[in-house]
Amino acid sequence: MVIIDVYGKIEKTKISDKLKLYISNIPTDWKESIIEDMMQEIRQQKVDMEDNLRRYGNSYQTEYTVAYLKRIIETNMNSYPDYSLESIENCLNYLADNMVYLFFDYNYEDMPFFDWTTNCFDGRFCEEDYVEKVMYFSNFVNHEIENGIHMNCIYTSNINPLEHTRILRNLSFRVDSEFNNWKSTDDYIIELQKMGTRIDNILNSENDYYKLDYIMNGIYKDNSYNQNHYLKVFSLLELALLAPNQKTNEIDNLLIPYLKKDYGTDSADVAQILRQMRNKIGHGDFKAFNGKAEEFAKKYMAHYSFDYSEYSRLNWILLHTCCLLDDLLRAILFRQLKETK
Repeated sequence: MVIIDVYGKIEKTKISDKLKLYISNIPTDWKESIIEDMMQEIRQQKVDMEDNLRRYGNSYQTEYTVAYLKRIIETNMNSYPDYSLESIENCLNYLADNMVYLFFDYNYEDMPFFDWTTNCFDGRFCEEDYVEKVMYFSNFVNHEIENGIHMNCIYTSNINPLEHTRILRNLSFRVDSEFNNWKSTDDYIIELQKMGTRIDNILNSENDYYKLDYIMNGIYKDNSYNQNHYLKVFSLLELALLAPNQKTNEIDNLLIPYLKKDYGTDSADVAQILRQMRNKIGHGDFKAFNGKAEEFAKKYMAHYSFDYSEYSRLNWILLHTCCLLDDLLRAILFRQLKETK
C-alpha cells in the first residue's frame, strides 16, 4: 500500500497499461488501519509534546486539534465536506475517504512474459511493495524537470514496523509550506498518465521489463554516496547508453552532450576521468582511484568549499561526483522516456 499526495474522490484510473498500474481511493478494508495509524500518531504527538515541554519548556509542534485537522483538509482537498467535522474521528474519516493510492492490478494473462512464479513486479510477503520503487523511479527522472510530476509518499506499508507512521505530518506539509500553487487532482492525474505512457513506450520486449526492473532496483533508496554508489550508477549509465557490442570507453563520447552545459570544452576530459575512476574501483585499485579523484578535484572543484569537519576530502569528491553521475543518469533516462515512441 502506497498512498500518494493527491486527494479527492476519484474513479479507478489506469496510469500504465503495460505495468497495469492504477490509482484509486484506498480500499475499504484498509481504511480502519489507516485511521488507527493516524490516531496513534495523535497519541504519540501528545507524549512527545509533554516530553518537550518538560525538557525544553516548549513543544515546538502544532497540536493535531480539530481546528488544525480542518486546516489540513481544506488545504489538501480544496473543498469543504457536506458533513460535520466537529470531532477528530470525523476529520480522520474524511481524510481516509479522500486518500489515493498507487497499485498494480492485473490477471496474469494481462502481464506478458510473466506468471506468479516469475513476475518481478508483484508484491510478496517478504519483499517490499514494488509500487514504491515505481514512485522513486518517477521522482528520480523528473527531478528538476519543469512541471515534472513528483509523488510525495504519504504512507507506505514498507515502513519498519518499529517506526511511527507520519501520515498527518506528511499531510500538514502543505499547510506549513504556505505554497498555494499545488496541482489540482485532475492535473496531477494527467501528469501521472503521461509518465505511465512514457514507461509503456520503452516496454516492448521481455528484456525491456527486466532492464526496467534492474534500473528501478538500482535507483531505489540509495543515497549513500560512496564507491559502491559510484560504480553502480556508472554501470547504469553504460546500460542506458551502450549497445551490447560497444566497448566501455565509447561511453565518453556519449556522455559529452550531457556534460556540455556545465563543462563546455572540458566535457571530453571530464567524461574520461569519470570513466577512469569507475575502472579503478572495478579493478580494486583504490590508491589509483584516489589519485584520479584528486585529479578531478584539482581541475573541476577548484572553487569548491571543502569543510573537513563534515567530510574527508575524498568523501567530498565522492559526494560531488556521485551527484554528477546521478544527474547524468536522470537526464539520460528522462530523454529516453520522452523520445521513445
